[in-house]
This record gives sequence, C-alpha cells and structure tokens, in this order.
Amino acid sequence: MIKLSRRVELLLEAHRMLRHTEHRTVKKLSIWDQGADPSEPIVVRKARAFRLLLDESPAVIMDHELIVGLRTLYGALDEGENVFGGTYMLPVKPATMHKKTCYPRYLTDEEAAAALGMGVAEGGFTSHVPFGTEKVLGRGLRGVKDEAAARLAELGEDGEKAAFLKAVLVSLDAVTEYIRRHTDEALRLIGETQDETRREELKEIADACLWVSTESPRTFREALQLYWFCCLAMAAESQSCIPIGRFDQDLYPFLERDLDAGGTTLGEAQGLLECLWIKLNFESDLTTDTCRNITLAGQGPDGLDATNTLTYMCLDASHRLRLADPKLNARFHDGSPARLLGKCVEMVKAGLGGFPAFYNDEAIIEGLTRMGVPLEHARLYSCDGCQEIILPGKGDFYPVHTGVDLLACVQDTLGVPPYLVEPGGPEPPEPETRDYGVFEAFMEAYLDNLDAMVSAAVEEGNMRDRGLAAYSPVPFLSSTLEGCLEKAVDKTAGGCRYNWTGCNGQAFAAAVNSLAALRKMVYDEKLVTLDELRETLRDDWGDERLRQYALNRVPKWGNDDDYVDEIAVRVAERFIDEVLRHSNPRGGPYYPGIFTFHHVRRGIMSSASPDGRRAGDPVSTHLSPVAGTDKSGPTLAVNSALKVYALHPPEGTALDLRFHPTALMGEEGVEKLESLIKAFMRRGGTVVQFNVVDSETLRDAQENPEQYRSLLVRVWGFSAYFTTLTKEYQDEIITRTMHGLD
Repeated sequence: MIKLSRRVELLLEAHRMLRHTEHRTVKKLSIWDQGADPSEPIVVRKARAFRLLLDESPAVIMDHELIVGLRTLYGALDEGENVFGGTYMLPVKPATMHKKTCYPRYLTDEEAAAALGMGVAEGGFTSHVPFGTEKVLGRGLRGVKDEAAARLAELGEDGEKAAFLKAVLVSLDAVTEYIRRHTDEALRLIGETQDETRREELKEIADACLWVSTESPRTFREALQLYWFCCLAMAAESQSCIPIGRFDQDLYPFLERDLDAGGTTLGEAQGLLECLWIKLNFESDLTTDTCRNITLAGQGPDGLDATNTLTYMCLDASHRLRLADPKLNARFHDGSPARLLGKCVEMVKAGLGGFPAFYNDEAIIEGLTRMGVPLEHARLYSCDGCQEIILPGKGDFYPVHTGVDLLACVQDTLGVPPYLVEPGGPEPPEPETRDYGVFEAFMEAYLDNLDAMVSAAVEEGNMRDRGLAAYSPVPFLSSTLEGCLEKAVDKTAGGCRYNWTGCNGQAFAAAVNSLAALRKMVYDEKLVTLDELRETLRDDWGDERLRQYALNRVPKWGNDDDYVDEIAVRVAERFIDEVLRHSNPRGGPYYPGIFTFHHVRRGIMSSASPDGRRAGDPVSTHLSPVAGTDKSGPTLAVNSALKVYALHPPEGTALDLRFHPTALMGEEGVEKLESLIKAFMRRGGTVVQFNVVDSETLRDAQENPEQYRSLLVRVWGFSAYFTTLTKEYQDEIITRTMHGLD
C-alpha cells in the first residue's frame, strides 16, 4: 500500500467528500451594469467582462493547501433547462445543477443575435489548447504585459490591432489583481491562525502569490502556483477544454534549478506536485471529460530524449493518488529509456483507468512534417484534451471544430434517414434513394457523398470561425501564444504561428462494417435487395434473421480481414485527402483525424445501420473496433489499425484495447504487453490505450457503486470513475472485447 503524507490525505479527503461545493456560486454578470460603453471594440468589452468575472471571484485558500486558488463562479440553468440539451443529448455522467459556462454579458442584444446566427454563443470558446506555459513561466505576467505595451506604443492607439493590445493589457492586469488578492487572503488568515506551522505556510503562500502576480517564478513551488493561476484564468476566459501540454518539459527547469540551489528536496517537490494534482480534480463532480490531458517524455526540439526527473514524478503522483486527473499520456521513440516503458506498463497493469496512453513519436512527427511543420517544431507536439495532436504554445488548433459522421454517410447514400427523430422535433428530409447495380457504383456514390459532407462541415466550421473572431476573442489566452502579440492579432482571427482546424471522421468502424455488410448481403451473396435492406432498416431490423447474418457472418473491422479492411483504408484515404484540400478563415489548413467522441450519445441519435446495429445502439470510437466484434485477439486488431495508421492522418487517431487482468499477471504478462506496444510503434501505430479490468468487476460496480468509488476506466480520450458514468456508458464499456495475451 502506497503511504501518502498526512497533508495529501487531508486534501484528498476534501476532494472526495466536500470538493468545493461550499465555495461554488451561480451569478449572472454583465458589463452593462458597470456602465460599459457599447461603442468600445468588442475585444475590449470581452476583456472587461473577463476582468469583471475575476473581480467577482473570491480568493479561496483551503485548509492544508500549499497551492491555492479555486474557480468559484458558474452559470445558472434557466427554468426547465437541461445542461446537456435535448432528449438524445445523453451526458457522459448525470447532469449537475450548474453550467460550466459563466461569462458576463458584453455584447449588445443585436450583436448577441448576430453571433448566434453564426453558431457562436456570447462568450463562446474554442479552447482545446493549453495556454503558452513556457512563455508565461519564462517571462512572468509582467514580461508578457511589457511586450504588449511595447507593441501598442509602436502601432499607436487606433485601429483593430491597438484594440486587441489594449484588451490584452486589461486582461493581464485583471489576472495580476486576482493573484494579489490571494496574498491579501493569506495575510488575513495568518491573523486568524494559532498554529505556528500553518502561519509559516500562509506566509510562504502570501510571498509566492505576490511574486508571481507579476514576475517569473524563482522556485518550483512558485512555478506550480503561477501555472495553476493561469489555469484558473483560462477557465474563466475560455470556459471549456483546458489541456496541460508538455508539463514535464515546461516545469522541469524550475525544479532542476531549485534542486541544484538546495531550495527544495525531491520529497518536498513531490508533495507540492501532488497538491497540484489534487487541485486539478476539483471540477470532476461537474464534468467527467475535463480535458486535463498531460503529455510526458518524448523528444526535444533537437531530437534527443527529453525524459527527466519530473516525468517520473508525474507518473508517481498519478500512481499514488489514483485520481481521474490529470489524464496521462507518454511519448515514446527509439531513444526512450527502457525504464519509462516499464514504468508505464506497470501502471497499465495496476488498472489505473487507461493511464497512460502510449504515443509514437516517429509516426506522429512524420504526419506533422507532411503538413509542412519544421522538424524541430513537430518534435514539440502534445495531445489536446483527448488524443488530437497539437503544437502547444505555438498555435491555435480547433481539433473538434468540425466532423463528418461516416456512418450517417452510409445511411444517407443508401437512402435511409441517418438520425432518429427526437420527440417533438421536426421530421428530417428524406434521403434520395437510388439503385446501384454493382457494389463499386455504391462505393463511388458513398465517396462522393463523403466529399460533399466534408465540404458542408468546412462551410459550417468556417462560419463559426468567423463568428468567434467577430464576437468572442480571447485576449488573455492569445497573449500567451506565439505570434499573437507579434502580429497584434487575436488567436481567433489568425494571430498564431499555426492556425489549424481539425475535421474528425466519426463512427469509423461502424461505417466500414456497414459497407462490408452491404457488399456481402446485397451484391456478393444476394440475400437481399437494396430496397429490401432499406425497408428492414427503417423497421429497425424487422428481419431478425438477416440481422444475425450481418452481425455474425460478415467480416468485421479489427480482425485483420482484408474483405473489410480494404474498404476501411479506402474510406480513410478519401476522407484524409478531401479534408486536406480545405482551409479556414484564419489562414490555416484543415487537418484530418479519425476520432469519435460521445459515441454512446451519437448511437442513441442514430438509426439502424447495415452492420446489424439496432437504432440507438452505440457506435464505435476512434480507430477501435465496434465493441465485441474484434474476436481474433489484440494482435489482429492492431494489424487492422496499422493499415489506416500508415496513411498518417496528421490530427491522429487512437486504438482502444481491453485486457483481462490475468493477461498481465507476473513478469511474463508485462513482457508480452511491452512487446505488443513496441511492435505497434515499430510498425507505425500512433496512439494505443488500454483498459485492464474484467466484466465481473464492472457489473459488480454497477450494483455496488459505493465499493468502487476509485475504479477508473478509459472512456474515449479520457478516463473517468466508472461509477460516475451513466449506465449507458457503463454498459458500452462492459461490452468491449476483453483480450488475453498469447
């Protein structure tokens, strides 16, 4: 049993039992109540709203904390409103009483209506990138502010660029004042505290907060504190997904300097890190998919291995605490130390809910360089809030901005409505029905339809892109990213060095299985005509005998069978090529990936499909087989996936595998998993992640949730406590194939 310090035990107890509900409040704020001028540029008004939000956020220092600060303001639900939307918008976990979004009003009514017309809510966000950690920690907030002030002096006081820079200055001042209030709170608590040890801790907290309110950190502790304050500021401004990036690279210089100077010990530094880890979990009661993804190890810009002491400290912190956040991802390459792989495999064996995911540097970097990224920049990649590939601090990436439902494309080409009608909702338009004499004719029509869907997704995405630039800029976040201050342009308007938009191919395995089923049943075996297949699908598989044939007699993706895998490669290649043809209004390209998020929710919305799937059943995730259909073992599932990995989708994709715990027993089990991972990467796979848990345990957790509060599972690009998921998501995880290792 891992022994935790008393401080960490107490903070964990606060996280598990109290969280920060007593500090959470709901407010509706508006800059119009502060006498704001509607003639001011929107970017300045947005910054004033950001300042108002931080001004209304109290400084919170909880007992026993060393790293302080807490998000406290959340949005109110209107009467009768469901935070997740309509009937079919099934949440990953049961709904809460608060919206995460809480942004003060800063648009006029006319502007707000215009923004909604472009698909952007007031205060809308695109975060999915970390703030520029290296820049902020290296320069301090004063250094970033000085750069903005110097650019404003060069450009003068008028124009859009000047307005952006003024908004940056307002935002940075707001963050500084917010941090300084924590100094005031620490000093107040000193006066109320009798315990001399805690008084000394509060003095150190006050000093650290005062310093990092403007300056670059001097110590590892100060670096952790400034990092956390910037997380809170970004949460206030951007509201949504806030990944962590390459934490061990950005924070290690401060740890190394502190250790060399004798300012801290490894044990003290580990304790501080674990304090931060607990802070990263204080919103886990509000949302399961917090996006707190951290990327460890991998190469530096020179191509040398960048694994360091902090890398292992991060792994140890997650292993010891067994919390849902941060979600760990580790990069590997030919020069990675054997110790790193061994450590990560041991964590998988321990059943830590899919921690960590394994990333292949060589394959991912090749995909980025094909996009024209210089090699030294490509080597700096991290994942975003799930598995999508980004370049932290160097660009603005909209990884989930657009997507194409590849299964819906099959249904639409066939002439079957892809989506169920929500109760009370409008009837969808009827797809056109056509006859196709041979499968190749159907396949060509499907691929043409796919092209059209990509174009439609890009058109909609570009409209939202323009809407964000016009109505919801993010001057604080922009000031931390490379290029924005240099150009004096917000990230939403193309200010960054890299300005890319992701387009995701969704429900991939369900789509290719459906195409294979259609080919076999209609054209090869002639068991049914197209019209008859349409009729039985509209009746949610009224022909059960045919459905059983589709389920059990048609080859399925994930078993190394070229009958379906050749279709998969053809679909993936066409999707990738088509997405790469498009560009966004920020002056950057679209970049394709194969990902599916909210796969249970998407399935609930989807009608029956030719692969034997009934209406409402889950669809597949990422590059993974449909749950329960990869029946030939993990090696063949990997073989299927590698055929698509070879196409190097630059946004990436991922394979999920589930093992029975007995498969990893003893040294032999660990060696077999290490061999599988090495072979996966050697042959060009990019990302693989694992669940190690048996179905009996998961079913027992459904029946006795109080006994399994710490049971973590991988859901898609994130891990969550199994007992906090809705039953629909729990059931889908149980149905995933449970492999052994031969």
